[in-house]
Amino acid sequence: FHHANKINGQAFDMNKPMFAAAKGQYERWVISGVGDMMLHPFHIHGTQFRILSENGKPPATHRAGWKDTVKVEGNVSEVLVKFNHEAPKEHAYMAHCHLLEHEDTGMMLGFTV
Repeated sequence: FHHANKINGQAFDMNKPMFAAAKGQYERWVISGVGDMMLHPFHIHGTQFRILSENGKPPATHRAGWKDTVKVEGNVSEVLVKFNHEAPKEHAYMAHCHLLEHEDTGMMLGFTV
């Protein structure tokens, strides 16, 4: 496990959630794969989200509904996330690339609600 992949410049640390989201609130997340042409199916635990844009354009019709994974492939996706359920530090949620090799090298984060 060599921390080759990071989120916001930080590799995953199971004991240190990266941030706290507010229960019942919406957040706009920008998920970027710019400079990396690898496919990253990015998944967020404990919630669903709406894709606002992919590469600055509205999502295709079939991608406009509620999702729990967005495909990031060398570009930028903006999503609107709502956090309805509590997740204290002991049971923190995760957001991560769904490719095991990328998770294992740090492309995941923990967060609380």
